[in-house]
Amino acid sequence: MDEPEKVRGREDAASGHEAGGAEEAGDGFQLVIHGKKKKRAASGQDCRTAGSGFGAGAGPVRALTREKGDAPAPGAKAKVPCHDPSIPRPQDVYKIRVDNYKPFEHVWLERNEDGTRHVHPLENLPVEQFVVRNVPDREPVKPADLEDTPFTLVQDHKGLTELAKKLKSVTEFAGLTCLMQISTRTEDFIVDTLKLRIYIGLYLQEPFKDPTKRKVMHGADRDIMWLQRDFHIYVCNLFDTGQASRVLQMERNNLEHLLLHFCGVTAKKEYQNADWRSRPLPDEMIKYAREDTHYLLYIYDLMRQALF
Repeated sequence: MDEPEKVRGREDAASGHEAGGAEEAGDGFQLVIHGKKKKRAASGQDCRTAGSGFGAGAGPVRALTREKGDAPAPGAKAKVPCHDPSIPRPQDVYKIRVDNYKPFEHVWLERNEDGTRHVHPLENLPVEQFVVRNVPDREPVKPADLEDTPFTLVQDHKGLTELAKKLKSVTEFAGLTCLMQISTRTEDFIVDTLKLRIYIGLYLQEPFKDPTKRKVMHGADRDIMWLQRDFHIYVCNLFDTGQASRVLQMERNNLEHLLLHFCGVTAKKEYQNADWRSRPLPDEMIKYAREDTHYLLYIYDLMRQALF
């Protein structure tokens, strides 16, 4: 059995399904609002309060309305749709097997000698690897403009291989879980978590758990859990800009405020609730997703200076 098949087999075992067609348990699929998961909207529910998908849709963003009375007034800006009923369910298209009714288990981890518990992959590392000491005094590195930065949309094994190689060569990178956005100092990447769901951990586990590489994320509390549950990725050496903003007692702690405060970038937050299941992703949604990580390392530089 080759590596991808091993991965698929372990995925089936973890979810309690045998190989074969996709199977749904209850609602079956937790949706994602650009990194924040919620249950899919029930029929008739206001789409503004419902979740959107792990990724996004066919063609340009379209305005959707539930009733005639919801249509925008003449000359008003159309709302970005948060649920497009014409998009097929990702778990059917990509044969994603999930069971949200079973508690999360770290099924890929080794067990200790007596078999009583799983051994976390980072627990045997020395404490010194988790504590930042003697922070070097260096100038913040401002990123190049988005238009001048190389960008890769990762949708296949070759793209994952190239991304893994590049992450091995850097000492820090920034990321979010949905789609999966990753930025180094010189490049931006967006990984299609629908097409590559069962392979992402296989390629990216090592750089994420490497204690010599600094990972910068924003509001990573739930992201850490989702990375473990969905991709079997464990994060070591994390700097959370959301937590840092609280320590610095900033006016607001959301990423939108940090982008504006530190970088002068106004994020188009209307895309936060867009339908990210769409394929292909419209250019404006790709730009929005890139902005979430493109500036994070620079924000980290500035916050580190303020903290230390």
